[in-house]
Amino acid sequence: MTSKTLQKKKKGRRIVLLFSSCLFFSAIVMAQETRFGLQAGLNYSSIVGDLTEGIKFRFSGHGGIVMESEFSRKFTLQAAVLYSSQGFQFSSDLQVLQSGPSDPFDENDFRTNVQLNYLTVPVLGKFALNDRLDVAFGPQFGFLLNQVSKIKNLDQRDDTIPENRLVTNGNFQLDYGLVAGLGVNITDAISVEPRFYVGLRNRLNGLTGNLQNYNVALQVSARYLFL
Repeated sequence: MTSKTLQKKKKGRRIVLLFSSCLFFSAIVMAQETRFGLQAGLNYSSIVGDLTEGIKFRFSGHGGIVMESEFSRKFTLQAAVLYSSQGFQFSSDLQVLQSGPSDPFDENDFRTNVQLNYLTVPVLGKFALNDRLDVAFGPQFGFLLNQVSKIKNLDQRDDTIPENRLVTNGNFQLDYGLVAGLGVNITDAISVEPRFYVGLRNRLNGLTGNLQNYNVALQVSARYLFL
């Protein structure tokens, strides 16, 4: 990777952070009421597109701080800073990879779990349908902290043998996409929010052949706002 490419990436990350910060502070100034709280929940994530045959979803989690600025009874701006573990998993038969087809009853000897750990910043507009239900949508920016790949031998019976584990620095690589979901307000402070995220940044950008794949995730969050 050239120095010019690195400089462009750093400049892009700075622009995203500046935009998010300006939006954050503008919302606080203009809103009728601003509240802060905590948010945490589950991710069910994978990737879609090219080179994803056999790829499966994996469960993980997310958590962090959230801010809500109410502009009217019908519209609220929600922004959050979350640690979010995403990624995917797949199984493979080492014998097939090395020498071709094998016994169909002797497949999927190894499972690879790829964990993509992001710092995500969703900025969502929430529109109230009634006192208990709202819809939300907007952009989400993610910065890759690291990638953790684990390979487990499924035929291994001795759990004391450690998994093959590789950690790669993410260099805050930018991911971005759109979020849409619902909010169910249980009380004034507590809500449950199922959402869907689809990435718009090609993870294979720069490779030959115009290959494309993107992050996707189903999320269910519990949110608590301080009164």
